[in-house]
Amino acid sequence: MNNKLTRFFGICVLSLGVVAVDALAQQGRGGRQGGGMGMMTAGGMTPDYMLRDLQRFQEGLLLTEEQVQIVEQILREYDEAFREASELAQQTMGDTFRSMRPAEGDPSFQRTQEIRQEMREMREKVRSAESLSGEQDMSEVIEKLRAQGEALRAESDELRQQMMDSPERQAAFENLSLLVNDQLRLKRKMRTEFESDLVAILTEPQVELWPPLQRQLVRDRLLPRGRLSGETVDVMGLVEEKEYDDDTLLLVLPVLMQWDEDVTSALTERDDHLVQNQAVLMTAMTSGDNDAGVNILREQANLAESVRDINNNAVSDISLMLNEELGAAFKDTARERGYSRIYRMTRTQRAYKAAMELEGLDEDILQAIIDLNIAFELEIDYVNEQIYSATLRWEAQEQLERMNRWASRMRGGDSERAESPIQKAEEAKRAIDESYLEQLRMLLTPEQIETLGGLESRDNRERGQRDRG
Repeated sequence: MNNKLTRFFGICVLSLGVVAVDALAQQGRGGRQGGGMGMMTAGGMTPDYMLRDLQRFQEGLLLTEEQVQIVEQILREYDEAFREASELAQQTMGDTFRSMRPAEGDPSFQRTQEIRQEMREMREKVRSAESLSGEQDMSEVIEKLRAQGEALRAESDELRQQMMDSPERQAAFENLSLLVNDQLRLKRKMRTEFESDLVAILTEPQVELWPPLQRQLVRDRLLPRGRLSGETVDVMGLVEEKEYDDDTLLLVLPVLMQWDEDVTSALTERDDHLVQNQAVLMTAMTSGDNDAGVNILREQANLAESVRDINNNAVSDISLMLNEELGAAFKDTARERGYSRIYRMTRTQRAYKAAMELEGLDEDILQAIIDLNIAFELEIDYVNEQIYSATLRWEAQEQLERMNRWASRMRGGDSERAESPIQKAEEAKRAIDESYLEQLRMLLTPEQIETLGGLESRDNRERGQRDRG
């Protein structure tokens, strides 16, 4: 945090009885952990505190030099103990996963390899038959090949189900559940012991500074782990980046303080729920108890939406408190940061921007490009709002469906992908993009088009990539 903002929050905090918080989240810590198994084993292997947090303790708690040395020693001991326990747990888990691999001499494993090879050959035969369909009727041959492929896929699914249900593999999953639980219990114990040792060396005024610093560290650790769009937005960090004057900072301070309390509580609840249910989730996924697994994932999605909504509400409140220009800029920055997939500049937008800067354009052509760009931006703004609304409504549900499909594949199933309202809205945006790109191309000379990079349509680019492949 810059000196001006530090001094400002320090003054306001003293008057309100709250410490200033540096909320620029450390993006290097944590991060999104993809995949079903990553979600089931996440949390236990990441420490609550790190050696690099020492400076935050020093500044946030106003530690003396002697206290800094003590806290550094406590942190170092915590770090070494956690690292040792985590490495042992990961090694044991790795050994358990490796023990689940079938032996090369296992008949089921051998048949699975044979099926893979047969299916590759079958796909090649289908492609060959389709390429000849223009010269002769190959529909019966193609249908027969596809039926054979479906039979192979069904046999493969049955073999996978048998291997998943084998006593050896189920025992391995039970051991993994125990390992996860043990690591989580150890993590909670170490965190409690560290915090007790820390508070024990603090003076009474320093103890009052500990809760807000603790919230800061929680946000730094847990905000970047969000899975939903908007869930990782650091509202206080956005305010810091804007470098507002003192009057503006004083105006938005109550919203920031409320966000500090609310988002930290929601993040903790989200993390605690996952930590407490990791072993149950693993058992549900591997045993086929879909109801139990879905219930946990649905609650986890609800908790993630709570974090996202707290961020969105804080951004909205701050935008309304600022003047029109500052409010719009703050909202745009927050959306670009939290919903970059929606609000980042498209290729067509960049093309129009570059086209309006071309040298030697006729005035009529330039005006036509400007007029098209205005219409284009209006349509893009509208469709972006459609995607944004669909994302808020459906993103968590679609993530839940992806996890269900992952669990189904683990057990040899093959669930169909449901139609995505988000993807449907994104396709409408791509159609607008391509339409206006084509209109721009029609206004320019071949040399100007070449200067702008060719302005190939999406279909042509993909076709060229396939040809090169």
